[in-house]
Amino acid sequence: MDAKLIFNELTQKYESDQARVGTTNPFVTESAAQTLTNKTLTTPVISGAVAASLTSPVITGASTTGVSVTKTVAFVEDATTLTYTGTIPIPAGSIIHDVVFTTSVLWTDSSAAVTVGDTGTATGWFTSTNLAATDLVVGEVLSAKGGIQTWGGKNGAFLVSVTGRMGSAAAGNGGMYYGVADSIIAVVTVSTPSGTAGRSFLSVTYSVGEAIAAVKV
Repeated sequence: MDAKLIFNELTQKYESDQARVGTTNPFVTESAAQTLTNKTLTTPVISGAVAASLTSPVITGASTTGVSVTKTVAFVEDATTLTYTGTIPIPAGSIIHDVVFTTSVLWTDSSAAVTVGDTGTATGWFTSTNLAATDLVVGEVLSAKGGIQTWGGKNGAFLVSVTGRMGSAAAGNGGMYYGVADSIIAVVTVSTPSGTAGRSFLSVTYSVGEAIAAVKV
């Protein structure tokens, strides 16, 4: 067969194929709407009102806005430690949703006790609370947002039902709003370490709100 004729036939076939499947990919037909099943998306960018880039996101609260974050410190009794300190950092601009302290197993030492506060006021949230007996038995909880029903009479200066106070009044702060970076701190003290049964937990839930400017007129 004449070489020129063969070349013309192949050229026509290629052009026909291009017209049939599209010029973007000569081997795959693309439609306006597709369903992706079990596909792997690497570094996807989602476009909407505000483009959001999702690349292995890690939500820490310090760098993510509008998402509630809960962090928990476990206190595990041993037979040697006198002081256990649990510290949960709070980013500037945070709203505290709750400060919770609870126990799943009573502590062995009869004098084991906890205080909960921040860097400015060690007992701001809750004053000294016995962890071995009546103050906080299994099933009970100290909760800042629970009102006097869950303060157990151990509420510190940050929690005052008569005035409605709830939270810090230090410079830059206002109630449950921490305008200045801080930490919620629980300290468990034991006078005579002797057992390993005690199990208690400090949990703090907070969020850094998405900043929205006020309209000025």
